[in-house]
Amino acid sequence: MSGRSNSIGRHLPTSGGLKRTLERAAQLGCEALQIFVSNPQGWAPPPERPDAGVLARGKLGAGLCPVVAHAKYLINLSSPDGELRERSVRALAAELVAAGRLGADLVVVHAGSHGGEGEERGMERLARGLDAARGLAASLGGRAAEPVVENSCGAGTQLCSSFAALGRLARLAGVRVCVDTAHAFVAGYDLSTPEGAAGVAGELGEHLDGRVALLHLNDARNGLGSRRDGHAKVGEGRIPPGSFAALFAALPGLPAVMETPYGTPEEDAREIERVKELAGGLRGSPGGI
Repeated sequence: MSGRSNSIGRHLPTSGGLKRTLERAAQLGCEALQIFVSNPQGWAPPPERPDAGVLARGKLGAGLCPVVAHAKYLINLSSPDGELRERSVRALAAELVAAGRLGADLVVVHAGSHGGEGEERGMERLARGLDAARGLAASLGGRAAEPVVENSCGAGTQLCSSFAALGRLARLAGVRVCVDTAHAFVAGYDLSTPEGAAGVAGELGEHLDGRVALLHLNDARNGLGSRRDGHAKVGEGRIPPGSFAALFAALPGLPAVMETPYGTPEEDAREIERVKELAGGLRGSPGGI
């Protein structure tokens, strides 16, 4: 079957309950979904949810694939601080298990910062931390979701702002990755034209062939190479719509979720519809995870 093979969705809140999250995803036309399983700004573990089975059962009927959880922002597996690394391992393991219990497929985690000790040592700590978190999650029992590491915008001592570094980590740690378009743009990847976007997709294939699990499809509020994070709704930032279309054309089947600012339900639905059009319009065979 021909047609668009990328599933398109966005991050949604769960505060009204997972049934409400599923309803909102359907109203917006989501084919993929991202949520938090805990407060991303605090260390408290994911709470037990009496409605955990709602998403696990409902995602198939809603046609949501993949369902993604975003890990806590506080997690830093690359830190030179051993206590912070250990706490990060425990936190990520708990999120992998909680996400699996909710039926999520992937957990996106930031690469973290090496704290001034250099990329080499930071990368080694990150790889060890990912391995430790997966091992701890497995020991806790139940189905754990798969961790995927996100590229950074390259501010300060952040790791993995380049596709080369992200690819090296993927091979070192045996993980797949999530590529954020806004992060890539402000890190210096020129998505300002469709031709540039096609070249960026080529670099992505060169360094990460077969290891990209997910796109965070975000427009950039800040300039090319600024290394300043900030998301805008698709079509309202620095990356033109034609560049997103070129990325989709070069990356068939790769699911995409947006983390763009919320608008009205009508505005959010229009954004999702617009991205579907950029990805090729009517859906054919959905991509896998």
